[in-house]
Amino acid sequence: MAIKKISNEQLSIEVGEFGAELQSIKKDGLEYLWQGNPDFWGRRAPVLFPIVGKLKHGRYTYDDASFQLSGHGFARDKAFKLIDGSDEAVIYELKSDKETKIIYPFDFRLRITYKLRGNQLSVNWEVKNLDETEMYFGIGAHPAFNVPLGTGKFEDYSLVITPGKNRQLIPLNVSEGTIDLAKRQVSKDNTFNLSRSLFKHDALVLETPEATEVVLSNSVNDRSVKVSWDHMPFVGLWSPYPSEASFVCIEPWCGIADDDNTDGDLTTKFGINMLSPGKKFKAGYTITIN
Repeated sequence: MAIKKISNEQLSIEVGEFGAELQSIKKDGLEYLWQGNPDFWGRRAPVLFPIVGKLKHGRYTYDDASFQLSGHGFARDKAFKLIDGSDEAVIYELKSDKETKIIYPFDFRLRITYKLRGNQLSVNWEVKNLDETEMYFGIGAHPAFNVPLGTGKFEDYSLVITPGKNRQLIPLNVSEGTIDLAKRQVSKDNTFNLSRSLFKHDALVLETPEATEVVLSNSVNDRSVKVSWDHMPFVGLWSPYPSEASFVCIEPWCGIADDDNTDGDLTTKFGINMLSPGKKFKAGYTITIN
């Protein structure tokens, strides 16, 4: 897999052409990004497209046809093309092809831009509908960050969500990977102290209808990671349970898994995005490293 490296005076990152996936984020020689271990989770920061999460029974319907699509979609398993690059930025592109049309019947172009500025890495997505009909999709991030960051243990770390407010918590059906909208509840928690049992019921999935940031920090040193975004309606917080995996994921999403009660129609799927022919959809998030 070809790896592209970019850097500035504060950060050094690596991106792979396979899935246009982040492979490394370093500051002062310390690796902040989980480096993948199949004994726990073999990926690092996959891009989720054209769905986020799992479909009920792994299938959806569109225009009276049925399609099979695995969880989080196919973009993470496709080779992207590097279309532009500099010392501090790279742009990767994926277009629909014969293989994607079998499982996702839309013509599209997905561009992902990684750009450094000081101690920040911005990740921006641009989806363009190249089809003659409306296009339906989800897109999301899944970066995993090392815990600990240099020193301490898993339980020394916490996740803090800002703004501090009540927000909807959407439970996951652990056995199916779907969500249960009927059991949505108001969560008053904005600070989550890390423990293995925190993820006993899989990811914590929260609605984020406004500009939001999640900070991973600890009580033993000054190192932290902040993931922030303006327009992502959901976030997932995850570490595999009950394993002793040394990472936690902060996942802003424009999309979400199927509801248990879905009828499978892609056009009415909860959290789906619709894009008119020839139009572009843009979203993104920023990783701040301290």
